[in-house]
Formats: sequence, C-alpha cells, structure tokens
Amino acid sequence: MLLALTGWDDNMANEFITAATTTFKEVVSTMQERGDQYADTWGKDGVWHLTKAIVKQYTGNDINDETCKAIALATFIDQKYSRFAGGYKKDTAIDLVNYIAALANKVDQ
Repeated sequence: MLLALTGWDDNMANEFITAATTTFKEVVSTMQERGDQYADTWGKDGVWHLTKAIVKQYTGNDINDETCKAIALATFIDQKYSRFAGGYKKDTAIDLVNYIAALANKVDQ
C-alpha cells in the first residue's frame, strides 16, 4: 500500500530496491501494529510535562510540544542505535527506520 501511494514502479526493481522494499513492507507493518498496541502518545494522549521540566531545568528555556517530539525522537534514535553495540537485532533496525522517518518530518516542518 505505501509503495503504491508513492507511485512505485515495479519495472525499476533491482536487487537493492527489492531488498529495501521488502524491509519497508515490514517497517509499515510494525508501525501499524505498534500504533494499534499503544495510545496516541503524540496526539490526544501526549504528555510532555517531564520533558519540558528537564529542558527548562538545564537550559532555562520553555519549549513547545513539537520541540519535545523532536527531542524524544532524537533520544529514541540514539537509544535504538546504541543497542547495536550488543549485536544486530532486526527489530532494532526496523524501529530505527520509523523513528528516523518521523524525525525527518518533524525537523523539516
């Protein structure tokens, strides 16, 4: 579905594109599965009180919810990436794709 939305052309496939596409399908499936399992932590259920308090404590600055989301994503990415120090785990790589994609969107806004 995601690839169809992007105008994917099956005739352009090569080994790299095929491998990446296979992973993207798993990335989308995992994202949807996790979205069903957890509350809407970025929408109506989002709570940023502690993040805002910590940033203010260390910098003296107040920040908005969108800044909190970017900080959270950067932190999740750092944490997920550091897990590779213990060896490769596919779930970590799959989660990283989603976190990096969301961060790219947040920072680009």
